[in-house]
Amino acid sequence: MPSSVPHRVAVVLHRLKAQPWGVVVKEDLEAGLAGHPGVQLEFADPEGNAAEQVRLVDTYLAAGVSALVVLPLDGKLLRPALERYRAAGVPVIVLDNDLGAPELYRTLILSDNRLFGRKLGEFFVEVSAGKLDLIEVRGLPATSAAQDRSQGFREAIAASPGVRVVASLDADWLHARAKEQLPRVLASHPRVEAIFAQNDEMARGALEAAEAAGRGESVLITGIDALRGEHGIQLVMQGRLGATLMNPSPGRPAATALLSVLSGEPCLPRTVLQTSLLRSKERIRAWQEGRR
Repeated sequence: MPSSVPHRVAVVLHRLKAQPWGVVVKEDLEAGLAGHPGVQLEFADPEGNAAEQVRLVDTYLAAGVSALVVLPLDGKLLRPALERYRAAGVPVIVLDNDLGAPELYRTLILSDNRLFGRKLGEFFVEVSAGKLDLIEVRGLPATSAAQDRSQGFREAIAASPGVRVVASLDADWLHARAKEQLPRVLASHPRVEAIFAQNDEMARGALEAAEAAGRGESVLITGIDALRGEHGIQLVMQGRLGATLMNPSPGRPAATALLSVLSGEPCLPRTVLQTSLLRSKERIRAWQEGRR
């Protein structure tokens, strides 16, 4: 950067504590800016609280930051704050939540969450031959990611009336919350044979709850994110989760866009990241055989 004074950039994600995907986004954003000492990132964690996120965003505007990178928790609640950024001429980069208001940001970087839901809905129709009772475990209900994943899933199973969502619960993207809520729901639905969890952390919590209830083999569980380590890919490779979808981190694309914005250069107004389905053939085969 030509200026010797660092550009202070506020980064307010949805959650960092107990949320591995948020940590990956943070690390990728930092890595993408490692060679640019003129950009100083300042991270704040609203810990899943939408009102706190708005307060943090407003605090950074008052502090005179050069730009904002934000992953909205509640788009409607956040919009007035982003209007204030627009009025002040401070550029905004939005991640993973379509606010439906492109005038409020320079670029939007996100995955196709509706497609995520459709792909997993198609997966369950395929592996169950169109007959299945399942539970849906959703993320934060106010986020477009949770809404779109749910909508896409239902679109995919609509033509297969034998595939039914018999219960839904909100676990806010958290492992502990999914693990805590699933025992009660599983006990109420003894015929359930599958769980669609909207991220890998909730899938891991659902898996532990199912295993504790003695239903680890009879319930097929899927997630989304394909995080490294114990969170997603490894559980599929171990044959404990049936499948997960890759949810690429927007961190590095956000770093590239941020450099363009701070330099006064144009950037794409919208970037949609690509995905692919990772499945455990062994887990699926064993589950199918157990249903016979």
